[in-house]
Amino acid sequence: MGQVAIRRRGTSHAFARFIARRAILSVFVVFGVVVVTFFLSNVIPADPAALWAGPQARPEEVARIREKFHLNDPLPIRFYYYVAALVTGDLGTSIATHRPVVADLLDFLPATLELILAAMVIAIVVGIPLGVISGIRERSWVDHLVRFLAIGGVSLPAFWLAVLLELVFVNKLGWLPVEGRYTDSLAIATSFREVTGFVVLDALLQGNPSVFFDGLIHLILPAVTLAAYPVGLVARMVRAMMIEVLGENYIRTAKAYGLPARLIHYRYALKNAIGPAIVALGLSFAFSLTGAFLIENIFSWNGLGQYAWDSSLASDYPAILGVALVVAIVYVVVNLIVDIVQSVLDPRVVLAREAS
Repeated sequence: MGQVAIRRRGTSHAFARFIARRAILSVFVVFGVVVVTFFLSNVIPADPAALWAGPQARPEEVARIREKFHLNDPLPIRFYYYVAALVTGDLGTSIATHRPVVADLLDFLPATLELILAAMVIAIVVGIPLGVISGIRERSWVDHLVRFLAIGGVSLPAFWLAVLLELVFVNKLGWLPVEGRYTDSLAIATSFREVTGFVVLDALLQGNPSVFFDGLIHLILPAVTLAAYPVGLVARMVRAMMIEVLGENYIRTAKAYGLPARLIHYRYALKNAIGPAIVALGLSFAFSLTGAFLIENIFSWNGLGQYAWDSSLASDYPAILGVALVVAIVYVVVNLIVDIVQSVLDPRVVLAREAS
C-alpha cells in the first residue's frame, strides 16, 4: 500500500510539473506571436494615421492622430505601449470601424465559433462511427470506401469543396441557401434579435422555431465544408487504433469467452481507441479557426474570417493584430487542453515526457 501511495504521488507530481511546463511554454508562444505580428504589421506600406483620418483630412489632423497613437515614436517604444495596453485587455482601436478591437472581436467571434462547433459535431457524429466500422471490417469494400472518403476529406481543398457543394445543392437542386446566417426578412417578421451571437442558440432561447430551423439550414453548407477535414482525420485515426486494439490479447480473450461482438467493439476496443481521436478533434478545432476564414468569405458568413479579410483590405493593423492574437490564444489553449486530456487518458504520456 505504501509503495502504491508513493507511486501515485510521484505520478501526480509529474502531472503537475508537466502542466506547469506546458502552461509556461504557452505564455512564451503567445508572446512570440505578439512580437512577430506587431513588427510585421508595422512594415505595411501604409500610414495608419492617414487611414484613420480619411482622405479629406488636413495635415494637422493627421499629425494629431499620429501623436495620439504614438506613431512618431520609435518602433520599440510603440511596442512597449502596445504590450502595456495589452496587459489591461486593450487591443487598440480599429482604423476601419473606429471601435475598440475587443468590441469588434466580441461581435464577430461567436459566428465563427458557431460554425466551428457545428463542424466538430459533424466530425464526431460521422467520423468516429466511420472509423469504427472501417476498423472492424478491415480490407472489406466498406473499409475501402471509408478510406477513400477519409482521404478525400483530408485532401480536398476547402474552397473547391465549397464551390462544388454550392453548385449541386444551391444552383442545381435549390435545396439550401448560399449566403448569410439566417433570412433577414424572417428575423424581422418574428422579432428575432441576437443576444449571444450564436443564431441557433438565440433562436432556441427565444422560442423562435422559424429562425432556429432557418439558421440550421444556413449552417449546413459551410459546416459540412469545414467538417470535411476533421471527419477524414478522425475516421482514419479511429480506424488505425481500432485495428491495433482489436489485435490485442485481451480482445482475443474476450472473443474466446464468447462475449457479444457489439460489447467487444464498442465497450472494450473503442474505449481504448478513442484517445487519439480526441486529440485529433482538439487539434482540428484549432486548425478550423483559420480554415473557417476562407469558408466565411465564400458563404458570406459574417464571422471573424470576414472581419480579418476586411481589416486586411483596409490595412487596419490594430484589427489584424487582434485577430492574430485571438487565433494564437485559441491554438495555445486548445493544445494545452489536448495535452491535459491525453495525459489523463494515458498517464504514460506524462511519464515519457518527464523522462525525456
